[in-house]
Amino acid sequence: MGNIDHSELMVGPESTQPITKNVLGLTVEPLKEQKIYQVIFDSIRDSIINGELKPGQKLPPERVLAKRFQVSRTSIREALMALEISGIIVIKSSEGSFIRQIETTTLINDLSSAIIKAEDNMVYEMLEVRRLIESECAALAAVRATSINLTQIRQHLDDMAKSEYDEETGLSADLNFHYSVAQAANSTILFDLMKVLVNRMKGTIRATRNYRFSQPNRFEETLNEHKEIYIAISANNPDRARSLMAKHLIDIREEIAIISLENK
Repeated sequence: MGNIDHSELMVGPESTQPITKNVLGLTVEPLKEQKIYQVIFDSIRDSIINGELKPGQKLPPERVLAKRFQVSRTSIREALMALEISGIIVIKSSEGSFIRQIETTTLINDLSSAIIKAEDNMVYEMLEVRRLIESECAALAAVRATSINLTQIRQHLDDMAKSEYDEETGLSADLNFHYSVAQAANSTILFDLMKVLVNRMKGTIRATRNYRFSQPNRFEETLNEHKEIYIAISANNPDRARSLMAKHLIDIREEIAIISLENK
């Protein structure tokens, strides 16, 4: 757990500082409204999702966790018990606590199943899932992207720039841009979820591109949105990358709403 940054996880009983974001971009409630063990539970679970903790990895001893989170060992025990009940870790007597191998697969399968079963008319819910996953992927990519990842993202951006009068090429380039950003996050779980989402993304991307490009100058605006995301990732600016990706997908959601009204 040495890679986890707990600088914002001041969970001592006198702390009232909120935890700003978890790995999926969800705002976490201020600590005065949240049980201490739940904060610890969420931190460890999210560290598994974003790849900081690996299946089979041993967690630090209770005393180390208590010091790191600035809480009592009782709170640590409560969190570990909840993690074990949830199937996230296994506690071995006299050996310690370990991340379960099965949990990552189970998590992917459960979430993927929910995505696959979603009805076509749940487009707004699907866009919300995209916002949560892709905005965090963009933030992680800003920290973890390799030169190969950046080259791939840039190539799809260049393809988009050449596709103003080629709908299918532009659609593929747009889709591949988002896919490559997720790949650049270098998180197996998030990337596996993105692979499930891709098949559901094509329709909304096509609809919003058709709507946008029927208006003057919207091709350049859309291209620039993607350029700004790429620049933030290249500049190792996770907060800006997250914010730009979230805004991009919120704008898509609003435009889908407009399209649905116009088609009635």
